[in-house]
Amino acid sequence: MSNIKVLDCTLRDGGYVNNWNFGEKSISKIFENLVQSKVDYIECGFLRNCEYSINKTLFNKIEEINYCANVYSAQTKVCAMIMFGQFPVEKLINKDNNISLDAIRVTFKKHEVSDVFKFFEKIKQCGYNIFVNPTNIDTYSDEELIDLLTKVNNLRPYGFSIVDTKGVLRENDMLRLYYLIDHNLNKDIALCFHSHNNLQLSFSNAQCLMKVCKDRELIIDSTVFGMGRGAGNLCTELITQYINDNYGGHYDIIPILKIVDEQINPIFAKTPWGYSVPYYLAATNHCHPNYAKYLVDKQTVPVEFINNLLQSIPDNKKSIYDVNLIKQLYLDKFSKAVDDSKTVEYMKNILSGKKILILAPGKSLKEEKERVDNFIERENPFIISLNFIPEQYRENLVFVTNMKRFTSLNDYSGPIVVSSNIENIPPQALVLNYSSYLNDSKMFDNVALMLLKLLIKINIESVSIAGFDGFSPVATDNYVSDDLINNAKLSEFDERNDVMSEEIGKLSEKIDINFITSTMYNIKPAKICHPELVSGAN
Repeated sequence: MSNIKVLDCTLRDGGYVNNWNFGEKSISKIFENLVQSKVDYIECGFLRNCEYSINKTLFNKIEEINYCANVYSAQTKVCAMIMFGQFPVEKLINKDNNISLDAIRVTFKKHEVSDVFKFFEKIKQCGYNIFVNPTNIDTYSDEELIDLLTKVNNLRPYGFSIVDTKGVLRENDMLRLYYLIDHNLNKDIALCFHSHNNLQLSFSNAQCLMKVCKDRELIIDSTVFGMGRGAGNLCTELITQYINDNYGGHYDIIPILKIVDEQINPIFAKTPWGYSVPYYLAATNHCHPNYAKYLVDKQTVPVEFINNLLQSIPDNKKSIYDVNLIKQLYLDKFSKAVDDSKTVEYMKNILSGKKILILAPGKSLKEEKERVDNFIERENPFIISLNFIPEQYRENLVFVTNMKRFTSLNDYSGPIVVSSNIENIPPQALVLNYSSYLNDSKMFDNVALMLLKLLIKINIESVSIAGFDGFSPVATDNYVSDDLINNAKLSEFDERNDVMSEEIGKLSEKIDINFITSTMYNIKPAKICHPELVSGAN
């Protein structure tokens, strides 16, 4: 019998994609099919101090796991993960025949090593198998790792994990870690491997370990279809088939493929994961992948600037995601102060006494063209386009705050106002001080919000806007031109729409904002040209 085992963590690590909201029926089906596939371990979610929902794989009590693990199999063991510090030791209960949970895996950071072993002892006293999962194992020096392994040997857990949190390990790194760990870890303790696929090396690294790890149990973590945030994880269907073909494995692949077809594909269609250049850059810069996600989701800077920003993260902050740090680095990079008094005066002079129409690049510009045409014919407005050149209309001015979009306007020779975060500004452009027009929300440098703030500053009382549709989960529904479609993750589109609605609501107290086309933003009807177009009408 092979010493190689598979631990599927779709319901736990895959849950970062959909906030663990798989739905009650899908949770049951995923678990049932994983049992049928004969995977050796199923990690059913997080034990966390939270409010429990039957639709999520976050558990407030160990007993709640019984509702998830409703298909018993003596061959498949059930485990859950605790992130150290997020589940009180008082909530641990003794294991008995009424508890489905076989093992608890605890993940912890390097600075928590001295405290976490007391927690391990309590878990052991309660009768559960223990897995020791130190995050960012590549950040440990040899001395620190040997010291940790000494503590692990004294604890005698079921397993110890190589956790490639940032997806940075290459074959030589993997082998060095393996031989150091194998030499210093008791042989009756299983070695586990949990990887992220930022460099597309999860599968090859797993194969590498299988070749050299012969004298102890080797447990490979994976998720169905590689489900996981960012670049995703090792695919369960790939690793099980590989073990079947090369190590006499016993896995049934068809139930795993049924999970892909019936449960995972709908999630992937809404919120895809997988290899991308920004996550590759996060790995090569040894950064937490959420730093790359933050910059990717903004969709404001090209890839070389993402690389520069990742390189600027201090070494002691790279492994632990700090949203305030990356936001500040982003602002520091682009918030160079400029005197924009001439630009402000210019905008005041050219807009004084005119009707103003702002064109955002939403798909409604095409779908509701007749309405926009009628407005332009009737009002003869001054047209300002945001971060793009409209094909159907002749704009009077282009307003640009997005560096990535700006690169596509290199040949534009008409009137243009750009914010000071833009580099290589053309001679004819007027520059606006970037930091003066930000807000405190997650959408702090949205181009429309920045322009509205400028219009308020120059005492414009009313403005009309078209193509300001809001964020749809279907990327092709968001833009008037396919050239504008980006690869931003749309899993947070509801939150973005809520944030934008709130910020527009604040600005509408100072300026009348009349929507010409449909919008998903929830704006007060008094500020909308067509009340029937309030949120969701399209």
